[in-house]
Amino acid sequence: MTSRKRSSGDDLAEDNHHKKAKVSHRDTSKVDSNGDRYWEISKMRRVTVSSFRGKTLVNVREYYEKDGQELPGKKGISMPVDQFAALVTLLPEIEQSLTQQGQSLPRPDYSGDGGQDDSENMEQDSLKPDKQNIEATSDEESEA
Repeated sequence: MTSRKRSSGDDLAEDNHHKKAKVSHRDTSKVDSNGDRYWEISKMRRVTVSSFRGKTLVNVREYYEKDGQELPGKKGISMPVDQFAALVTLLPEIEQSLTQQGQSLPRPDYSGDGGQDDSENMEQDSLKPDKQNIEATSDEESEA
């Protein structure tokens, strides 16, 4: 196998883009016994969107089985929407750090509507960081 010299960081970014699998945006959610929507991230770990005392929460929690029921365990975190939004804005930096450590992550494809109406799509778009901001941040870090 021959090696080729990279002419710029753009070539590297394009190469990494092609290596990463795209994750399609299809609705894989389920509804629990409380009527809360959730997504399984492993056999006994899930992300749930719930409401508690009038506030919407995003929960990442381990579950355990008791008497044939899956129940939430102590291990996990519940975040109000503003904290979850802060986490979402940090994801590009977290992904960059993981990439620098040799880890590869699948990229979600946000182009599909996943059964959402336009108001939900607009809300999701407002949570995504501006691409120019990501590029500016990347340039600043590489110069330091």
